[in-house]
Amino acid sequence: MHNGQRNENATTRRSTGSELTVLFHGPAVFDEGHAKHMIGLFPDARFYQAGTMGRTAAYDHHLDEVTSIPNLPGKVIRELDCDYLLIVIRPKSLHSGKSFVRMILDHACLSIPVMHVDCANGIYVRWQGEMPRHVTSRLSDEGYIEGSTISLAPTIERDGPKVTRHLQSCDIGDYVLCNNILIGTALDTSVSITTVDERIVASSGIDVKEHGLEKLDRVDLANAKCCSTPMLRGSKVVPRVTDAVGTGIAFIDHCGADVYSLADACAGAVTVGDDTSRIVGDILYRFSIPVYAITDGDWDGLLAHERFAAGSVVVEVDHDDNAGKQVHEHIFRGNCRLALSFKDVRERIDALLDRNILKCKVY
Repeated sequence: MHNGQRNENATTRRSTGSELTVLFHGPAVFDEGHAKHMIGLFPDARFYQAGTMGRTAAYDHHLDEVTSIPNLPGKVIRELDCDYLLIVIRPKSLHSGKSFVRMILDHACLSIPVMHVDCANGIYVRWQGEMPRHVTSRLSDEGYIEGSTISLAPTIERDGPKVTRHLQSCDIGDYVLCNNILIGTALDTSVSITTVDERIVASSGIDVKEHGLEKLDRVDLANAKCCSTPMLRGSKVVPRVTDAVGTGIAFIDHCGADVYSLADACAGAVTVGDDTSRIVGDILYRFSIPVYAITDGDWDGLLAHERFAAGSVVVEVDHDDNAGKQVHEHIFRGNCRLALSFKDVRERIDALLDRNILKCKVY
């Protein structure tokens, strides 16, 4: 599977000493046309994005000049070899956008000039250093006005083995995710998660999904990816569809965000989990790659739509975890890839699960 984008270590291309690097974040900046516009404004810049949904959105809009890096934004910008950094976002609100940039800059500890553009609210913010004059002048010509920076209260509290992580700028009803695992929905605009010895023991302002907590097991909360979102990708999207050529079947268990690495060059995938199956199915639909999805009916609605490539199968069982474990052990023999055809794997799973299948839908 290849989606037309380069995916490389951020340090593979050296700066010439005066280059502008643009980092896009989130699918909305692509879906609303802002990324394409910025590429037109700064044609000599280098363009990057971090994240699975952003990568998919860039692909849908044929922006193959955007390099996707599978890492957290804070780590990506720390690794980029650049002279000037422009972060382009379309946040939920003015405050959430500034909070996001402030947080990743606090983690990255950069010494280069940094500015961010908030395409939803029509502002740009100079966070540190002096950007080239043409950057601000072109943004001003497009109607953007300068905004102010903000400071944030500490988001991490430590007390021996106890760590508390605070998430700000949530909206009530937002999904709360930790390391791409859904752990609940926000009941307040500020929520927190607490671990002791890297195990979640408490939360505040979250309607907790226990099944998600079980999936996390241990988590380094200070360095984890924690966020809230109303939906992973809610825009009305016209997917870019091609016919990929691959071999073997991938096994993807409750980790839809890793689909590009796990399903690279495959001919099909077996997925475990309702939201995972829909995320993977939606992405692999673009490459005409079928999915055998093992679900148990607890779909949370992280995506606004459902797409599966022709030949895909979605089954519902009582407990997708147990069924997925059986498939992984007995058919995949504990491996993440299997050198068989999708048809063969489907027949083997059908036979293995048989009486446990409550519903079955074939695409």
